[in-house]
Amino acid sequence: MIGKEKFQFYVGQAIDWLIHFLPNFISAILIFVVGWWIIGKVDTSIKKAMAKKNYEVSLSSFLRTLFSLGSKTILVIMVAGQVGFQTTSLAAMIGAVGLAIGLALQGSLANLAGGVLILLFKPYKVGDDITVNGYSGKVKEIQIFNTVLVLEDNTAAFLPNGSISNGPIVNHSKQSFLIGKIKFVLPLESDHESALAEIKNLFQQDNRIFKNPDIKISIQRFTTMQVHYCAYLKCSPTDLDEVIEEAKIQLLKFYQMNGYSL
Repeated sequence: MIGKEKFQFYVGQAIDWLIHFLPNFISAILIFVVGWWIIGKVDTSIKKAMAKKNYEVSLSSFLRTLFSLGSKTILVIMVAGQVGFQTTSLAAMIGAVGLAIGLALQGSLANLAGGVLILLFKPYKVGDDITVNGYSGKVKEIQIFNTVLVLEDNTAAFLPNGSISNGPIVNHSKQSFLIGKIKFVLPLESDHESALAEIKNLFQQDNRIFKNPDIKISIQRFTTMQVHYCAYLKCSPTDLDEVIEEAKIQLLKFYQMNGYSL
């Protein structure tokens, strides 16, 4: 008889607990399902908005992943609180873990933040010629943590985005044209007017050099034997290196034709 009474007592307790817990359990399931659906819809909207604004694929993927992890973590905390867990302790534990990870990965997080800023504000893009942190080269890839530059000797330099975003960036491909400088000298006693006209004519034979406005040549300084000049050649950023090399060749021909020494 005593065993039956205990059994009935435990059954009653279980029924009372189920009656008390079942509404919260059902609410938690509804919150989870609806919340997961909303997160999916918002993620799809973010993806479409970033694709419309031509955001970099790596930036779009990173921001969507960050949103997804953050929102799903909040959703799990809400569901846990609905079924009776102490969410304050859970949130504090997650915060402590996040703080520990952040302190351990300070450098990496700085590079991560720098990568996001670079991809978001686009001071340069893949294919641009840039100078950063003392390195000059063509941008091969923009990663979340690093920017990959191909240098003049064809080596690849992996530069941390944190230092790039906090320092000066010189983008040689940003403008529609660049101005190349060619420095040369003429003997003091030579006919400078005709010599400069001949040099300018040699430069103008290169169709890649913009002719409007006309090529500018200015005096830099005088010495006892020579006059130092500088010619300014305007051209497309992609043509600059080849234009400068061709101009040097034409200048060498001029020196040889007139018997001048370099």
